Order: sequence, then structure tokens, then C-alpha cells
Amino acid sequence: MSKGNVGVPGFRFLPSKNNRAMWKIEKEINSMILKVVKQRNEASYEKDLLQMIPEGAKSYIDYYGPSTDSFRDNFIVDNCKNIYFAGHETTTIIASWSLMLLAAHPEWQARARTEVLEICGDSLPDANML
Repeated sequence: MSKGNVGVPGFRFLPSKNNRAMWKIEKEINSMILKVVKQRNEASYEKDLLQMIPEGAKSYIDYYGPSTDSFRDNFIVDNCKNIYFAGHETTTIIASWSLMLLAAHPEWQARARTEVLEICGDSLPDANML
């Protein structure tokens, strides 16, 4: 039998050692995301997705009525996490399929290797070589 969580209802709300550690990490991640969003709003960057999320939270609150700051913060953090994980998932799937196709077609792999060696030579690739 495994030593993991056996699925007791409500166990995630009890202040066990693992739950306290998870809560601490979650608070840390949330504060880091809010810090980045605050820095982006204070600086004068071009309008991008990260600046549109707080505007979306504000328009949601304006439409549905007054709300707390914690609701706004949760809205911002949840949307940032969704975008991050969606991008991560897409990138991993593309990388996996690329490697699988290169492994399935050695001639493509040889052409890709030749092209990389032609461009990079003996040095490591960097952004300027793209």
C-alpha cells in the first residue's frame, strides 16, 4: 500500500505539515505574480496581455458590482497561472512531437543537424543565431 494521500474528504483543509508547506508555497507564488503585475502597471510598457488582465478584473468588478481586493487579486493570479500552464503545455507537446518525428525520420534529423552545425559551428546557439 502506498504512503500517499488516501483521499480523505476535507484533508486538504487540515493544518498538516504538507498542507502548511503547500499553503506557504501558494502564498509565495501569489505574491510573486502580484508583484510582477504591479511592477508592469507602474512602468510604462506597451500594452500587453499582462497589463490587460488587471483591466479585465476591473471591468468585471465594474460590471458585477463592488468586490474585495482579494477577489481582484485572485482573478489576476488565476488568469496568470492559466496562461502560464497553457503555454507550458503547448510548448512541451510541440517539443515532444518534434523529437518523436526527428527520431522516426533519420533523414530529417541529419538535415537538421547539418543546418545547426552550419549556422552555429563549434559554438553554442544563442538568440542572435536564430
